[in-house]
Amino acid sequence: MQLHSDLNSSSTKTPHVLSQPLLHIILDRPKIAANIASIVRLSASFQAVLHVCGPLVFDQGDKTKWRAGLDYFYGARVHFHQDIFSCLQLLGDIEPWIIEVGGEKAPWDVSFESGAIVIFGPEDGSVNDLICNRYQERIVSIPQYGPVRSLNLAQCVAMVTAEATRQLQDKNK
Repeated sequence: MQLHSDLNSSSTKTPHVLSQPLLHIILDRPKIAANIASIVRLSASFQAVLHVCGPLVFDQGDKTKWRAGLDYFYGARVHFHQDIFSCLQLLGDIEPWIIEVGGEKAPWDVSFESGAIVIFGPEDGSVNDLICNRYQERIVSIPQYGPVRSLNLAQCVAMVTAEATRQLQDKNK
C-alpha cells in the first residue's frame, strides 16, 4: 500500500507526457490505413496527439494494413472523430496550421508553438474548403523540387512534425 500512496502524493506526481503534447496532428478524411498506422508510430515517437477525422473507408480488420503502427498504439494517443469540425470544436480556440498545396509559406517559415494544431488533408484531395477558407493565412505548403507528383501523407506528417520539434527544441535552449 505504501507504493500506492507514493504514486498519489503531489511531490511524486508528474503529468503524463501527452497531457501537454508537442502537436495535435489532424488527418482530415484519410483513406489509406497504412498511412494512419505509420502516423500512429510517428505520433508515439514524437509524443504528439493524433486525431483521425471522418469515416474510415477501408477494412479496419485487415491487420496487414495496420502493421506499421500495431506495436505503437499502446504508446500513442489517438482520437477518432466524426468529422474535422467536431475535432476542432473539441480542441478549442487554437488556430490550426493547414498543410495544403498553394500556401505561400513552408513549414520552416512559420513559428510552431507547443500544442499547435496541424491539419493534413486526405491522400486524394484537400482539406475541407470551409477550413481552408477560414484560415487562408495559415496554409503552409511543403516545397517539392524534384519530378514527383506528390508526397505520401505519412511523409508530409513526418516532415512537419520534425520541423515543429526542431523549432520547439531551439526555443527551449
